[in-house]
Amino acid sequence: MDAALEHLIRLQKVDEQIAQLHHSIAELPKHLASLEEKLRTQKASLDDADKSIAAEEVRRRRLDSDLKDIQEKVARYRGQSSSVKTNDEFRALQHEIDFAEAEISKIEDQQIQVLERVESLQSASRDTAAALAAQNTLMEQEKTLARAVSAEQQAQLADLRQERELHRGSIDESILRTYDRIAASSRKTGLARVQGQRCLACQMYLRPQIWNQVRGGQLITCESCARLLYFDLSLEPPPPPPLPVKKKRISKAKTPSTADQEAQASLQE
Repeated sequence: MDAALEHLIRLQKVDEQIAQLHHSIAELPKHLASLEEKLRTQKASLDDADKSIAAEEVRRRRLDSDLKDIQEKVARYRGQSSSVKTNDEFRALQHEIDFAEAEISKIEDQQIQVLERVESLQSASRDTAAALAAQNTLMEQEKTLARAVSAEQQAQLADLRQERELHRGSIDESILRTYDRIAASSRKTGLARVQGQRCLACQMYLRPQIWNQVRGGQLITCESCARLLYFDLSLEPPPPPPLPVKKKRISKAKTPSTADQEAQASLQE
């Protein structure tokens, strides 16, 4: 493999590393943004819980005020019961007392419900506040880590760009133009290795003439995916081991028996 092809192969590897780094660099702000969004959601939940608690507290105070008014009314009615003169007046006054006491019972039930809701909301608020504090801690840790990772990625990117320019300076301009044009397309890469008479990028088989030219060291574009093709003997799989040779079995001549020998001797006499 000549030096120019080695530079081209290395250039593509560097370009792939640069593309991966760009992707990682772009994903980092997205990750932080998702954490920020979770933080905002938890803050909104905490605000909603606090508002709901405040609303229930207003309702509780209103119920307390209503209960006090009705209790004072009942006390007043009971005080008047000693001064009534007729049964009708007494029954009317007792009716008012019964109605007021029923209202007191309703208000007390509502007070219990309000207290239960306040306790539930306060418990949820405490849980949300704890989760918010944990998320804040995580957010600060992630920001610190992101700054360190970003600095490292930028340093790697600078080294790779420098190496990229070194390789590009050792490649013929016409080949570079072809490589850049193909790599800039949807294919993402401009170079492909061949093996077994196939382009390993698009998996299409090559015509025998193209296959032989590429194996001979020529940079030819694939007729299917248009990538520049190259052959690397060092990456070829080892040839299969030779098949074992089967040995022919030689049949042994049979030794004549004693009876056969005697019969043959008698014929000769």
